[in-house]
Amino acid sequence: MTEPITIGAYLRAGRRKRRVSIERAAEETRIRADFLMRMESDEFDFLAPPYVRGFLRSYSNFLRIDPQPLVDEFDRRYAKSRLDTDQIVALDQRRRGVPRQRRRPSSWSVAAFLAAGTLVILAIIGVLSNGNHRPPPGNNVALNSPSTSPTSTPTSTPTETPTTKPTQIAFTQGIHVKVVATRGRCWVQAMADGNDAVPIFSQTLEIGQSQMLTAKHSLKMLLGFPAGVDLIVNGHDIRYHGPPTAQTITLPQDIKSLT
Repeated sequence: MTEPITIGAYLRAGRRKRRVSIERAAEETRIRADFLMRMESDEFDFLAPPYVRGFLRSYSNFLRIDPQPLVDEFDRRYAKSRLDTDQIVALDQRRRGVPRQRRRPSSWSVAAFLAAGTLVILAIIGVLSNGNHRPPPGNNVALNSPSTSPTSTPTSTPTETPTTKPTQIAFTQGIHVKVVATRGRCWVQAMADGNDAVPIFSQTLEIGQSQMLTAKHSLKMLLGFPAGVDLIVNGHDIRYHGPPTAQTITLPQDIKSLT
């Protein structure tokens, strides 16, 4: 009885049919060679299912294989127990400003608020009471004496408080983003100008490493651990302040939420 062909065997057969090596496939698809070998060996647990699904689709397109049957089989077998794409989309929507459910204040918060209000009221009462205790008239004789000349009190010129303007980033000359892993290792996948089939970069950046990404009109980045990296967008340093979970960032659409 013939055993059914697995996803890995199908990919391996497609690569051999095209007569390309793992190293050349990794260079063309920008997917690490060890990831390609693990997929051809039916080992799909090296990353979260959304990332592996993107690798599988990109590798299938490179081998000129219809990716949809393989993706459907992958979802049926492997992608049920871990984070799915819908959850990443939900996280991305929350980051973009979808209203979150408000938490009810705890009893400690209410107590702290009441205590702060009481201190403010006591301070106001103290200021008013000090203003009512003026010195008696006899103490002002020296001030009215002819020998005492009044002194003028210099008036201070009010200074304008500088206002911080939001960072204005121009994209007329294209999009140039440098991803720097400053606080933690982060897996990065990037697609340029609406071409999601073949990523321009797909690799894990270790701490201290960086990668330059460019696009003409739009740049879509999938960051596995965004809290671990800094982004330098067209020469402007931007530090990510959102949730530490995997996020999708599209430029220039999401630049306001980053700055």
